[in-house]
Amino acid sequence: MSDPRGLATGQTLESEIVSHGKRYKRILVKTHFIKEGEDVGQVALRYLDDIYQPGDYLIVSEKCVATSIGLAIDTSKIKPGWWARRLYKYVKPTQFGRGIGTPEKMQVAIELAGLWRILLAAAVSAVTKLFGLRGWFYRIAGDKVRSIDGQSGGPGWPYWEKVILPLPDPNKVARDIAASCGYPVVIADINDIGGRIKGWSHKELRRIDFADILRDNPMGQERAQTPIGLVRPVSG
Repeated sequence: MSDPRGLATGQTLESEIVSHGKRYKRILVKTHFIKEGEDVGQVALRYLDDIYQPGDYLIVSEKCVATSIGLAIDTSKIKPGWWARRLYKYVKPTQFGRGIGTPEKMQVAIELAGLWRILLAAAVSAVTKLFGLRGWFYRIAGDKVRSIDGQSGGPGWPYWEKVILPLPDPNKVARDIAASCGYPVVIADINDIGGRIKGWSHKELRRIDFADILRDNPMGQERAQTPIGLVRPVSG
C-alpha cells in the first residue's frame, strides 16, 4: 500500500490557510495504522510532542478514534436483513464513496435509527430528488446514520472490510484523549465533499471554526494515513 503523499512514517506535511481573517498552520503527521486498543493521546505524544507548542490544537480523525476504541466492525459479523438487502440499492455512490450504499451499512443504519425512520427517510428522499433536492435521507435518518463510515479505500485497504460505528459520546472521547496527551483536542470528520467537527475536549474550542480551517481536507483520506495533526494560529 503506497502512500500517495510520499511520506515516511513520522514525517510531517505543513500547509497554511486563512479562516475568518486569521491564518493557521496545519501540521499533519504520517503515523502507523492505529489499531483497536491503542491510546490515541499517547500516539499523538509519540509523533508530535517534539513539535507541539502551547496554543496548538490536536486534530484527530473520527475514523482513527473509532477504530482505537473498537467501533470498526468486521463486515463478516454483520448479517444484513431483508430490508437492508433491498434498501441499500437505492443509495447511489458518489465519486468520493459509497455512503451507506452497502447491505452491511444499511443494516447498521436500521439498527441505529429504527426501520420505520429509515423507510421514512427513503420515501422523503425519493420525493425530494424529483425536485432536485438532495441530502434529505440523512436529515431524516439522523446524525448517527450520517456518521456510519467504513468499507472504503478499495480492496486490500484496512477499512474495506470494516463498518465504522459513530462515536457514542464524541466530547467525552475528546476529553479522554486530551487527558492522555495534555493537548486540547478536536475530533474531525472531514472528507473531500465537506466535513464536520464531532467532538471538543474543551467548550471554548467551539468558538474556533475548525471545519473551515480544515475545509480543503488536508488530512486526506485513509490512504494518506495522516489521521492526526496540529492546528497552530499564526500571528500577524
